[in-house]
Formats: sequence, structure tokens, C-alpha cells
Amino acid sequence: MKKILLLFLALVLCFAFCSCEKDSADTESKNSAPDFTVLDKNGNEVNLSDYMGTPVVINFWASWCPPCKAELPDFDKACAEFDDVVFLMVNLTDGKRETKAIVDEFISENGYKFPVYYDTEYSATYAYNVSSIPATYFIDADGNIAESHIGMINYDTLVDGINKIR
Repeated sequence: MKKILLLFLALVLCFAFCSCEKDSADTESKNSAPDFTVLDKNGNEVNLSDYMGTPVVINFWASWCPPCKAELPDFDKACAEFDDVVFLMVNLTDGKRETKAIVDEFISENGYKFPVYYDTEYSATYAYNVSSIPATYFIDADGNIAESHIGMINYDTLVDGINKIR
């Protein structure tokens, strides 16, 4: 009888431990920022996970998108102002309507200083289910999505999001 009781207790403890572990894992994954790979201006692979431990702002954009073009000056200003935050300005580079050459010329003509990353394989786009641009995600230093915005944002909204992840 003792053996059966011990076995029963062991099973109860195991079930309780497994259930708790699953619940905390589910909670963590709900806010976890999906990793992705994009290319920098030199063609080097860059992953979101490379910046773990640092707050990150991800902005999905294209040079042909009027709302994107309207908000880019605010992103450029914020990028220069907040040196403790990484800005991943992810361009939807499809190779046809939006090529690296088109983007580079657009950035040069407008004098933007923020770093541009090219999503030529749509790794980031698919990871974040981006179906409308611009789209902005604020990732905290622990790798969690703290806030997101679909559509154009202004400077105050950008700074507000940055303050939530710093």
C-alpha cells in the first residue's frame, strides 16, 4: 500500500510540475519577439537575436509607401537621439518594385542616417505576419514585444514606445 501511495504522490507531483512548466512557457511565448534574418548594407546576415539584452525598434517600410515616407524623418531623428536603442529599419526588398539600388538611392537622396536592413527573403515579414506597412514593433531587452503599431506613427508615439522598452 505504501508503494502505491508513493507512486500516486510521485505522479501527482510530476503532473503538477509539468503543468506549471507548460503554463509559464505558454505565457512567455505569447509576448516573445520572433527571431528573423535580414541583410545589412554590406550583405551580411543580421538576426534580431543578435540584439538580445538591448531594446529594439523594428520598422517595416518601403520607399514607394507614402505613409512610410512620411514617418521616416521621425525615425531618423529618434535613431540619432536614442543611442541606447537599436533601430532595425526593415525594408521590404522584393527585388522588383523595391530593390537594394532603389532603396540606397532613396536613403541617399533624403539624407537618412538610420541603418537599413533588407528583407530579401521575407524572413522578418513572415515572422511578424506583416500584411500592411508601415508596421512598428517595440521589443524590450528581454526579447518581448512590448507594443506594436500598424500604420503611420508620429514622433511622440515613437518616443512613447521607446520609453516603454528602455
